[in-house]
Parts: sequence; C-alpha cells; structure tokens
Amino acid sequence: MNWKNEQPFALFLLICLSFWNMKNVQGGVRYFVKSPVCQMPYVNPFALDTIRNFQRKKIRICHVDSDMVTSKFDFATHQYRLHIHKHLAKPILKAKGNATLQCEYQEIKRDKTAKIPDNNYKILHSRPIKQHQFVPNNTDFMITSCYVKDAKNHRKLLQKDAITFIEDRISEDNVKDFIKTQSVDPKPSVLIMGLDSTSRINIRRTMPLVYKYVTQPGWFEMEGYNKVGDNTFPNLLAVLTGQSEEAVRKICDVKKPGCLDSLNFIWKRFKSANYTTAIAEDCQSISTFNYLKPGFVKQPTDYYLRPLLLAIEKMFKVTKEFGYPNCVGRHLNFSYIWDFGKQFINRFLGRAPIFGFLWSNSFTHDYFEGATALDSLFFKYLKSFEESNLFGQSIVILMSDHGYRFSSLRMAASGYYEERMPMMFIYLPPWFRSKYPHLAKNLQTNRNRLSSNYDVHMTLQHLLQLDSKSMDDFPDNLKAKQCMTCQSLLFELPFNRTCQMAGIKEKWCCCQPTETVTNSLSAKTIAKAIVERMNEHLISYNLTELCHDFKLKGVEKADRKTILYTGLKPVDKDEHVYIISFQTSPKNPLFEATVHWNKRTQKLLPINVEDLSRLNSYKNDANCINQKNAKKYCICKDSLSKTSED
Repeated sequence: MNWKNEQPFALFLLICLSFWNMKNVQGGVRYFVKSPVCQMPYVNPFALDTIRNFQRKKIRICHVDSDMVTSKFDFATHQYRLHIHKHLAKPILKAKGNATLQCEYQEIKRDKTAKIPDNNYKILHSRPIKQHQFVPNNTDFMITSCYVKDAKNHRKLLQKDAITFIEDRISEDNVKDFIKTQSVDPKPSVLIMGLDSTSRINIRRTMPLVYKYVTQPGWFEMEGYNKVGDNTFPNLLAVLTGQSEEAVRKICDVKKPGCLDSLNFIWKRFKSANYTTAIAEDCQSISTFNYLKPGFVKQPTDYYLRPLLLAIEKMFKVTKEFGYPNCVGRHLNFSYIWDFGKQFINRFLGRAPIFGFLWSNSFTHDYFEGATALDSLFFKYLKSFEESNLFGQSIVILMSDHGYRFSSLRMAASGYYEERMPMMFIYLPPWFRSKYPHLAKNLQTNRNRLSSNYDVHMTLQHLLQLDSKSMDDFPDNLKAKQCMTCQSLLFELPFNRTCQMAGIKEKWCCCQPTETVTNSLSAKTIAKAIVERMNEHLISYNLTELCHDFKLKGVEKADRKTILYTGLKPVDKDEHVYIISFQTSPKNPLFEATVHWNKRTQKLLPINVEDLSRLNSYKNDANCINQKNAKKYCICKDSLSKTSED
C-alpha cells in the first residue's frame, strides 16, 4: 500500500485495528453467532494476511463533457420532455462557420418476437429531436446522437448517449386510492440493492463510507447470515423463489427458454399485491439469469433495463476495468443501474408501492479491492435515495450473494468465512418500527442468530401479510420449498438453530469449529481419494475428450470439523468431516472439498464432484464447455500449452 497517498485510509485502518484489539484481545474471543449448536467466529477484516498488499483503487472518469440531450419529467402532463442544450455546441459551430446542430434519437425496445428475447433488442429508425418535445409514454429507452452539419452537408458526430424513461402509467384514481390507504394501513415499499461477491467482512475493509451509513439507526446487520450455494444463481434463487438450484432442475431445465418464467419469483406476488416492479443488473454477459441461461421469455417486471444494456454494450465504446465493462459510452456501467433505480424511486414513491431489485457486478465480481473505488460513489447514491425519501417509506435490503471466491483473499486464513458470509443489512423505516415494534425487536434479536437466504425469502413473503402472528399463518405454498422450517427474520429465530434447520448444507455451514490437520498422514490420503473421484466423474459424464484428467500436486490445507452436538452426529465414531484444499495438475487449479472420511475403513463417503469449490479463477481454463457447474473443474485440453503440461 502507498502509505504516503493513503493517509486517511491508514488512520481509518489503525482505528479499526485498535477497536478490534480491545474487543478481541482484552475481551476474549468474539463470535458472530454462539450457541451450543453453532459457533460462528468473528473475523478481523484487517488481519495482516488480508491487508499486506491491499491497495485502494480509483474510479475511472468516463467523460468530462456535459450532456447535450437531457430529459425531464413534466408533472403536469406526466410525460417526459427532451431538451437540447444548444449552447454547448456554439464554440464548435462557430469554428466551423456556416454549420448547424442536428440531434436525433433511436428508440430501443425488447425484441419480444426473438427466440430468446432476453438476449435481443430492436433499434428503431432515427428520428429528429425537436426542442422540448414530448416523449411518447410507450418509450422505455433511446439512443441520442448529436451531429455538427457543415455547409457541404457533411456530418460529424458530436455526442452519443443513452436515456431511460420510467413512464408513469398509473391512473390517478389508483394513486388516490393508494394515498388514502397509506394513511390508514401503510404498505412498505421494498428495494433490494446488491453488490456481487461482497462479504460482511470485506465491506468493512473496502467501503468505510457505505459501512458507516448502514450502521445508522434503523439498519440491522444479519451477522449470522450464511450463504446456501456456490455462486450467484443458487443464492439469489433461494432469496427470490425459496427454491434450490437442485430442486429447480427437477421442475425444468434452466438452460431452456420458459423455465425461469415458470418459477414463483417473489416479484410476481408483489405485482399481484399491486406493487409496481423493476429489475436492473449490469454486466449483461454474466447477469444472474442470463449467464449460460436464456433468461426470461416474458419481461419479468414492469420496468426492466436489460434491453438497453444489451444495446449500449454493442453500440458504444466499452472500456474494461476490474474484469468487466466499466465505462460504457459516457457513463459507468454501474451508474446505468443506480440512475435507473433513482428514476424508478422518484417516479413512483408516494404514488404506488414499489418493489425493486438492483444488482451490480462491475466493480466487485472479480476483484475484492474493486469495492474501494466504488465506496464514495455508492455512498452518494445512498444519500440521493435518502433525499428522495426512500428510507422514510421503504424497507431496504443491502445484500450480496456470497463473499470473494477466488485468489488471495480466499486463500487468507479468513477466506473460508469470507466466501460463505455475504453481507446482509436490512433497513426498517421509522413508521414501521413504530407500528410494528415487536417485529423490529425480533429483527434485532436475530442479528446474531444463524440465518440463511431462505429466511430472507420468507421475510419478503411476510412483508405482504404483516398481520401474520407466526409462521403457522403462512400456507405451505408460500413457504420456502427447500426449507420448510425457515422463517421470516421478523419472527424470532430459535437460539439453538442448526444449519440443517436453516437450509444450509454442511459444505457451506460456518457453525462448526475446525482443527487444522494439514500435516497429518490422512490429509494426503483423503486428497488422493477426492482426485480419484474427480477423474471418475469426468469419465461418467463423458467429459474426457474435452477435459484433462487430474493429478494431485499437493495439499494446501486440511481442517477437521469438531461437530457440535446437533443430534445429527455420525453413527460411526470414526467418521469425520474434513475441509481439504488441494492443488492438481495441469495448470495448477486449486480446489476445496468438504468430505466425510472414515479413518477406520480408510474410505471416502460418496461426494458430488459438482459441489467442489474452485479457489482460483477458471476463466481461461474452461472455454471449451458451457455447462456452468462443470466450468469450475474442467481443465480444457485446448487451453493447455507445452509449458503447462506436467
């Protein structure tokens, strides 16, 4: 770290380290969760192995010029107007002599007729922009272009940009009914804000401004929140549908169009309750419902940003940073999402109940330090949402899908917990805390109890029936299908709660203390047995022509779990649970497996190779295969160079 240029952060770091020492050295060991059946240890965000080479990043400036064409909502007509800022072009026009400014637009629409509508868009023919013209209320997006036209009719592009419109299509009668009902029995609006791959530990390390913001009154951090799946899709699927990826496979094939449409996403229930709904997610190539999947055939929510994101990544100059498109045209990829969210809030808050899902991958997906560049900008968005009175009327969830899964941070001593404990902050507005003090009290109690994605799903269900007294008031069709014992976080969670009760598989469970046994004789034996199963898996799934077989190179780390009393201890006292990190050849992939090993029989209990974790990136290793789960363990033969072969 460049300490000379990072004095403010260095001071912040020293304060945090001092605070941690007071809490942990003087006051004994801290836990996120501590019960007879779950001991989830507190993790120091500023341990030396995580900050030794830590560097704060700077945000890229995408443009320095002013917007040539802007839109403004006309509250009298409930339509947008377009404005051309001609004065910005005067110096150029003057230099060109007898030149004129011409601005035009092309409307962007979702291509509903395409086989995979989520991967297609329509761009309509160009139309001239007239000063202060109204935008038709069926327009969602447009690309604007302004040109300088000289006396010889030659045109030079001056500026190209994108504009989104959240058209107000709610009748005034519905607005009046909503306002009247709100004064008697208010409905909370709901906004989910997500940053990919951000643990509750890393937000403290990388985003001090945002972290300080979400420690204000009304915010509740779920410190015992434990993920339920490997990557984004299974974790968000659990939050938004109450289903696991494995269970969905039995219903339909997510790789086929129409499958996702058939699932009971929570926004469907909010829509049935007369909420106005919206979804926006950046990095269209890796977005949650589209990475190696066709997405939605029917537009899932009232307002859906994806068609514009597809268009601008093809039509505008794209500059990559932190692994993904950063500047797309004149704006940050990130900003398209949150400007859209702000527009959505401003258009409907106070006129209708809203449900929004805003998700960003661009800064945080591949680089855990990327969040440092985002801190100030995201803080400004939170402040702007506050100015729009979002926090006066709404329940807001700031969350992630999982922590960082690869490379240096994952290999730190705290890496196991970094990956499995994503951030989860829930905000309750003042009126809600006043009207439902018992629910706020329960949420406070639950902060340090084991919770999961399925509980968040049930919390969202609960917000649509706040008169419920207990989980018994929820019919089975509204309960999380994968975890019927999971419950709303607004009801008190059991103190003695196990991972099984929260729908968390043993592989992801952070409740059991571990003992490091890397140098034991059994560690290498177990690792060899795992590699043997991996090779058998390649054969049984007919992947040997594409994927190279594995050879154990070495054991990086081996931990043995100390199973706390849960009533589910193995019948055989010689059976133990191990967490083994190991490296194989070729290309040195690093894997982690959670397995059951019987030390008496020297046998490995059945494992699912697809449940393996990959601890270093597989981006350049698995381009020969499009099976999402197989990518993490397939070393494509065509990716091998002579120097990588052993």
